[in-house]
Amino acid sequence: MQQFLDWCVQEGELQANPWAHLRVRDRPEVSAHQVLTDEQVVTLLQANDRVISNALLFGLLTGMRSGEVCGLMAEDVTQKCNLGRFIHIRPNALRQLKSKAAEREVPLHDRLVQLLDTSLPRKGRLFPDLSVDRVVKAYAKLRRRHPELGGTVFHSTRKWFITQCERTGVPEHYTATLVGHHTAWSANKLTYALYSAGISDAQKRDIIDGIRLPVSDSTGECLS
Repeated sequence: MQQFLDWCVQEGELQANPWAHLRVRDRPEVSAHQVLTDEQVVTLLQANDRVISNALLFGLLTGMRSGEVCGLMAEDVTQKCNLGRFIHIRPNALRQLKSKAAEREVPLHDRLVQLLDTSLPRKGRLFPDLSVDRVVKAYAKLRRRHPELGGTVFHSTRKWFITQCERTGVPEHYTATLVGHHTAWSANKLTYALYSAGISDAQKRDIIDGIRLPVSDSTGECLS
């Protein structure tokens, strides 16, 4: 705004910048949302929320953003020979993507395949009643019912997925491909997007199959 007002003065639209005396002292600190712990993931799964429980599974097992989940279509699901089902995250009439890198194909975890076969529509939108706003409000209700979820949001499921990839030794640029981040840099500072054709579908499948949802035992202890 300061630059705009200075420009207005230069162009003769204003005699002086009325905000000239204002100064930004410090950048505001960003309060980052927490990564879900395994215990919090168990809480989310056991809550079995009728509004967003299925969407939460997609977030946990694909790393999708809430807008990406809300815009999924049954037609985005494809079968790739012996590699199982994949989902194509791409722009459509319901939503655009955050960046070009966000368009991608991700293998579907067995838990999500089961969900598709038993609970979700076979045509059209997979989540016809969901919007980003409704996801935000539903998650807020979960936080109120379960105080142990404090500090987390739906986006925390994406962070949990990325954390699982890191803990199982998945290279950073592999994870970037799966979650739609701009590609990482190699050790010699060459960007993978320029010098690599990308990871194979088989490599993607191996990564997804390595993700394990935590469960709790009879004593309530969390088992990874």
